[in-house]
Amino acid sequence: MLGAAGGAVVREDPLDLAVLELGKPGVDERIRDLVRRGVPVVAFGSHVDVDALRSARNAGARAVPNSELESTLRAMGFGANSGLRGE
Repeated sequence: MLGAAGGAVVREDPLDLAVLELGKPGVDERIRDLVRRGVPVVAFGSHVDVDALRSARNAGARAVPNSELESTLRAMGFGANSGLRGE
């Protein structure tokens, strides 16, 4: 998840963006919680798992297949030059 402190990867508030992998236990609940708190959520998963992608969208996330994750993040301003470092 991205915090307000310069695009660093953080796990506590405040968050600018949450990026969650679908298929993990409790991910839909986590998405709903983050959306309820006003945190934008990008969820990603397999393009063949249309039910998981649909469920994430219904929970309020911007859900994309794995192949679109990087371009989605870049379009949102979280690209290679944003200072973001993965864990």
